[in-house]
Amino acid sequence: MLVETIPRSLERLKKLIISTINDGGKITAEQVKKLVERAQVTEEDLMPYADFDHPVEDNYGRKMVYDGGSFEIMAMSWNPGHYSSIHNHGYTQWGVVQVFGNAHHFIYRNKDNALTFAKKEILTSGEITKVVNATIHQMGNPSTGKYMTLHIYGSNEKEGDITADAKNYELEFDRVNHTTGGAFFNLPADKIYDFEPCAMPSNDVFINYAKLLMDYYERQEPSLEINELKMALIKKLKERTCFF
Repeated sequence: MLVETIPRSLERLKKLIISTINDGGKITAEQVKKLVERAQVTEEDLMPYADFDHPVEDNYGRKMVYDGGSFEIMAMSWNPGHYSSIHNHGYTQWGVVQVFGNAHHFIYRNKDNALTFAKKEILTSGEITKVVNATIHQMGNPSTGKYMTLHIYGSNEKEGDITADAKNYELEFDRVNHTTGGAFFNLPADKIYDFEPCAMPSNDVFINYAKLLMDYYERQEPSLEINELKMALIKKLKERTCFF
C-alpha cells in the first residue's frame, strides 16, 4: 500500500533530521535518539506501513517511510516468534531503532576471530536503542502479539544506499554474506554478491542462533531444499556441541 501523506509525527521527525543535517557537522546516534524522542512517534503512526502478511521467507515486514539520500526512515512489522538474522547495517554511521512491543535484542562482539554475546536485553515498548555500522546485532519478537518498530539509518559521508553492503552471519555455513537485501535468514542467491569467512561463534551464540533458525525453517512449506537446510543445521549443531 502506498502512503500518500506521511503521518504528522513522522513528518516532524523527517524535518528535525534534515534541519540537523543542514546545520552542518557530523550527526551522531545520540543526537538522532533525542530527535526521535522529540518527534513522539506512536505505533499508530506506523500502522499505514504495516506489513504483517509479508512472505513467509522474510523474517519481518519492511517499508520505507522516507528516503532522504543520506538517511532513511523505515517501519518494520514483527509477527510473534519472528527474528532477524545476525547482521550489521552496511554504511550506516548513525541510527536508532524504537520498538513498540517487548523486543529481544542481542548484541554481538567480533574479536580475535570469536563471535560472542556482548549483551542480551529486552527492549520495552517505546524504548530507543542506538545503531552504528560497528554494531552486530539481532532483533526479534519473543511475545505472543505483533508490533511495529521504527528505524532510522544515516551517514555523514554517503548519499544513497545507506544500508548497502550489510553483512548477514550464516553460522551454519561458517560464513558472512554481503547483501543489499534485508536482515533475513536464507537470502536468495540474487540478493548476495560476496562472502567472507565467519568468526567462530561461542556455543551459546550458536545454540541460540540454531534455535531461531530452526523455528524459521519450521514456518516454511515443506520442500527438499528446506529439509536439506535443516539437516545441514542439525549436522553443524552436532559438530559444535556435546549434547548429541
